[in-house]
Amino acid sequence: MAARSRIRERGELTVRIVSYSVAALFIVVSVIPLIWMIGSSMKDNISIYRFPPTWIPQTPQAVTVTLNYDDTDLSKPDEYELDAMKAIWFTWKKMQNDAIGSLAITGVKEGIVVYKADMPSYKFTAGRPEIVPTQLFNDTTIRNKLPIIRERGLTNFEWMEKGESYDGNTVLSPELPELSTAVLSKFTDSSHITGQVMDIAEKKDWRRLFDNYLVLAQFAGGSEGSYGFPHFLMNSVIVTFASILSHLIIGGMAGFALAHLVRGRIGSGLTLFFVATIMIPEIAILVPLYLTMDKLHLVNTLWGIILPHTAWGIVIFLFKGFFEQLPGELLQAARIDGASEFRIYWWLIVPMSAPIFTVVSVMTFIAVWNEFLWPLVIARSPSVWTFTVALNDFQNRQSMGANVVMSSLVIATIPLMIIIITCQKLIEKGVSFTGLKG
Repeated sequence: MAARSRIRERGELTVRIVSYSVAALFIVVSVIPLIWMIGSSMKDNISIYRFPPTWIPQTPQAVTVTLNYDDTDLSKPDEYELDAMKAIWFTWKKMQNDAIGSLAITGVKEGIVVYKADMPSYKFTAGRPEIVPTQLFNDTTIRNKLPIIRERGLTNFEWMEKGESYDGNTVLSPELPELSTAVLSKFTDSSHITGQVMDIAEKKDWRRLFDNYLVLAQFAGGSEGSYGFPHFLMNSVIVTFASILSHLIIGGMAGFALAHLVRGRIGSGLTLFFVATIMIPEIAILVPLYLTMDKLHLVNTLWGIILPHTAWGIVIFLFKGFFEQLPGELLQAARIDGASEFRIYWWLIVPMSAPIFTVVSVMTFIAVWNEFLWPLVIARSPSVWTFTVALNDFQNRQSMGANVVMSSLVIATIPLMIIIITCQKLIEKGVSFTGLKG
C-alpha cells in the first residue's frame, strides 16, 4: 500500500525557513559576545584593544633569565634577594602590557647557582597597584616594598644554601641571541641590576592563559585588606539564595492565598496592588528604602541587602497565575478529607508546582546575582560587599585591566548558564501556565 502523503499547507516551507533563519540569527548574535568574552579573559590587556581584533588568545611566554655575579661584592642573601626583585619588578614594570606569562631569575656566582626567583603574571597583576602604583620606581621604592612582597608572597625567592652547579648554556659574548620577547632589550638597556645577563631563554606556557582567573583570588578589597574575591563571591551566593528562598516561601504562599482563599473585591484589589508595585522604578524608592534600613540598623549588613528582595509583586502575580490553572477539584477533595489550607499548600500544591518555582528561582537569581546599585548603597565595608561592588572597587582603586574584568564576568556567568540549561524544560512549562505566554 502506498504511503499516505502528508498534506502540506501553503507557505509552510517559507514559515520554516524564516523561523529557522531568525533562530539562527539570534543564536549567532548571542554566542559571538560570549565567545569574545571567554577569549578576552585569557588575553593580555593590550591584545583586547588590538585592531583588527584577534579571537584566539596568544600563548604567554615563560621567560628565564640567568644573571652572573662573579664581578660583584654581593654576599648576603638579602642583597641577592633585593637584586632579584629589581630584575623581576623593574623589568615587568616596563613590559607589563606584553604577553609574558612568568619571569624567572637564576643567580650564578663562580659557576654555582646561589638563588632562584620567579613570579607568574597573575601575582604581578595583583601586586602592581601596591608595589608599582606610579611611574616613579627606583631602588628606594623596591627597598621599601620588599617587606610587602615577602608578606603577600608575590615573588618566590629560594636561597640555595648548598648551591648547585650551573649547567645552562652560558652566553659569554655580549651579543645575546635574538628573541621574540622584549625582555632582552629591557635587561641589556638597564643599569639597575647588579648581575650581568648570561642567558635568556623562553618557551610557551599555556597554563598562564588562565592567570586572569587566578588573579581574582589575589585581590583584596578595601582598607581592611583581608577579603578576597572568593569572599565577595560567597556574599553574592548568600544574598541570592536567601532572596530566592524568601520568594519561594512568602511569594508562593501569598500567590496561593490570592488564587484560592481571598475572593471578590479584596482579592482583586490586593492583586492590583502587587501589580502596581512592578511599575515603581527602583531609583524612586532608593532613599526611603535606605532610611528604613537605617532605622532597622541593617545598614552595612547582608540582611540589609536581602530584606528588600523578600517579596516582589511580580513574583506573587506569577504564583497567582499558575495556581489558578491547577484543578480546583483536587483542593475541594482535600478539604472534604479534612486537610487544612496549610497542609493543602505544602502537600498538594507545592509538589505540582515545580515549573513555577523554577521560573521564580531563575528570575530572582538573574536579578539579584547581577544587582549593583542597592548593594553599593547599603554595603559600606568590604566584609559585606557582593562581587559586583567588589569589581567596581577593583576597577576604580586598583586599575584592574579589561582582561581581568572579562575573567570575572565569565565566572559570574557560569552559574546562570548552568541553571538555565538544566532547568530549561521546567522554565518553559512554568511560563506557559502563568498566563503570560503570547
